[in-house]
Amino acid sequence: MHKPLPGARMDRRVALQNLVLALAAAAVTGCDNIDNFEVDVGAKATIPKGTVLDELLGVLAFNEFQSINLTQELDNQGVTKDDVDSVRMISLALVIDGPAGANFDFIESIAFYAETEGQPKVLVAEIDPVPKGQTSLDLVVSGAELKPYVVAPSMKLTTTTKGKRPPQETMVTAAAVLDVDVTVPGC
Repeated sequence: MHKPLPGARMDRRVALQNLVLALAAAAVTGCDNIDNFEVDVGAKATIPKGTVLDELLGVLAFNEFQSINLTQELDNQGVTKDDVDSVRMISLALVIDGPAGANFDFIESIAFYAETEGQPKVLVAEIDPVPKGQTSLDLVVSGAELKPYVVAPSMKLTTTTKGKRPPQETMVTAAAVLDVDVTVPGC
């Protein structure tokens, strides 16, 4: 009969403890990765060219941002609004779609706000000042908690803008990414 060496039993015990710790760490890390998902929200706006009487730009209207309902996105992930723990915007970018040669020089600053009934208007992203000559802008996100807005029947993103209307009709696309943190049973 073969007897294990004196240190072999200790080595197996240490190996087993390390395996258990590694599995526990993987389980915790696994939950971190599966209880968050990203939702892309996009919108387009057409800014009319400026006239002598109508030069100031006060609001940049992105119609698709006027009524955002993430119920379908949550359903696609197998969760409900009751499962949502937290929502934060992680990016918001603006891009000039046309005409060729257009840029954001007509805007001095722009801020986006989340709004819904029963909640205060909250800043979600802004850029001030807008750098000259840019055809795309990455706004600075505020990190505001958006759960009360997302779980409401509908939320909207509105803007305040300082600047003048562009010299020609200009098309702009906005793309926002939201990080949604949800409760996952067993995690």
